Amino acid sequence: LPPSGGNTYFANQYLAYDTLAPELKKRLEGRMLIHDETYNSAGQLRKGFKEVTDPREAPGARHPIFRTHPITGKRALYLGRRRNGYILGLPLEESERLLDALWAHASRPEFVWGQEWQLGDTLIWDNRCLIHR
Repeated sequence: LPPSGGNTYFANQYLAYDTLAPELKKRLEGRMLIHDETYNSAGQLRKGFKEVTDPREAPGARHPIFRTHPITGKRALYLGRRRNGYILGLPLEESERLLDALWAHASRPEFVWGQEWQLGDTLIWDNRCLIHR
């Protein structure tokens, strides 16, 4: 444990989905998002990859923006990383605006819980219905 800091924060994406404006849900229903694999979670270029300047060309998984959890059956916002994220089929500027709005919504303070680590703590989380930092 570090002498200070190092906490982990989790944002509930069930709540993010449930509180998303209905018109935005309708606009994004069925849309797919690129989860860029060019950079790691620290923002460093992965070995063997070239820098991506156009998010529409980023390699990586394509997945729905909204997902249904296979066990709980609940809907959740499912974003992946922001860097080089792109909503397939939209003009780049529109995708950027929507992703900025979705990330701002997904990380609202009322959705977030923080783990203040203590010696001996063990924590398990479900990446299918939250984001963390």
